[in-house]
Amino acid sequence: MNFIRKIFLKLAERLGLSLQPKPVSVDDYSDTTGISLTATVSNSVATLTLQDSDITIEGDSARARYMQEFLDYYTGDLLDVAAEVALGTGDCIVKPYTDGKRLGVDIIKNSDFVVCESIGNDILACIMKVGELKDEYNTLYERFETQMVRQDETESGQTVDTLIILNTAYKNGKEIALTEVPAWSGIKPEEKIPNVSKPLFGRYKCPTVNRQDVNGTNGVKITHGLDSVMEQAVEAYNRFNREYASGEKMVFVDKTLMDRDEKGNLRYPDEKKKHMFMLVKGVGGKEGLIQEHTPDIRSADLEKGIEVNFKMLEMLAGLSPGILTTPVTQQATATEIRDARTKTFAFITKFRRRLEKGTNDLLDAVEAIANRNNLSPIGPWHAQYDWSTAYIEQINERFHQLVIAHGLGAVDTAEVRAYEMDEGYEEAKARVDQIAEENAADLLEEAGMNEGGNQNENQRFGD
Repeated sequence: MNFIRKIFLKLAERLGLSLQPKPVSVDDYSDTTGISLTATVSNSVATLTLQDSDITIEGDSARARYMQEFLDYYTGDLLDVAAEVALGTGDCIVKPYTDGKRLGVDIIKNSDFVVCESIGNDILACIMKVGELKDEYNTLYERFETQMVRQDETESGQTVDTLIILNTAYKNGKEIALTEVPAWSGIKPEEKIPNVSKPLFGRYKCPTVNRQDVNGTNGVKITHGLDSVMEQAVEAYNRFNREYASGEKMVFVDKTLMDRDEKGNLRYPDEKKKHMFMLVKGVGGKEGLIQEHTPDIRSADLEKGIEVNFKMLEMLAGLSPGILTTPVTQQATATEIRDARTKTFAFITKFRRRLEKGTNDLLDAVEAIANRNNLSPIGPWHAQYDWSTAYIEQINERFHQLVIAHGLGAVDTAEVRAYEMDEGYEEAKARVDQIAEENAADLLEEAGMNEGGNQNENQRFGD
């Protein structure tokens, strides 16, 4: 059991809290020593979730302008990171802090906090690791913050919701006073904020279902339960590289052409030693003293193996093709493209709702801090979310591109119809030809009627 887990347990026991269980999962998102498909998928989905979207503060008050300034900083620098961390680790906390003049935000990933009490999506008690320092002797200092909502009496005797914030420091896992660490010496060990009914942070939770605990409070990473699938996908990629490396040209040289060292041993050029070999006597024959061999590489089969594994990972993660694999666009109809993107769009729609709630909670926390530290005058404001639908609407863009190409003569009418009407090319071409024939017949019929009418008019006037 590591230091952090032990400290979480100690603090929970001291405060009469219990740690809500977290699902056991490999944190491959944080692993930078190898290929992390969890990080890749998380980054792609977070990008799609936030692309071309905007969050603004509405209002004319000084507080509204202050909140917009904060939001500009947060959405510009941290929102995309927090969204990716939530998907990659299961969930994360975004906690604002202040030095009394300025505001900042800490992103706390899944492994660095525990939920102790919650109702629905609202957290009522939570323990977080919020700071870590090391000195020149490699001594580890850690700071933990506990936030919990309790009923408490004010000075007037009124019972109200109160947020209690407790700060503790540890040195190599042993509790010490905050004053022992100069950077934390100004932090209060305990603080009570009356009339606050929720902790001062926001939380983003990954929409992936925890199938082992469907009622659990804690989130799971976007690739939860797919560790073996990811291992196979990485192995397919490594196999591809191994075959290419072993497929380099090999040179076989007769020993009479090779140099020898002072001990009489054959000497290979250093940079070619791996791919240069001595010809066995009699093997060279009439082919000469130098021969080359380049092994065949099964590039198509190996690439297909990578693609199949990636496609399987996308499907099992509840996502559409195009996250790791090539998006479905070529020779696909509008319906096929729309269907191919539906799963991912449904996923990011769920995630956006959670981002919206977490950001609202973050903004409420910022307002509480601003009120407590007199950072700006109080005034009305409202957060407005404008989520982009470009991911789905690209289908319409494709149709317009086909129409333009048709006008330039780059594609025929059948291709445009096949895309829009969800038909095969041959079926679309037959229908286009049929429509052309019907239109031609109508034109001939109309021309005949006009000719007959003109003859009658001529007869009437004696012409």
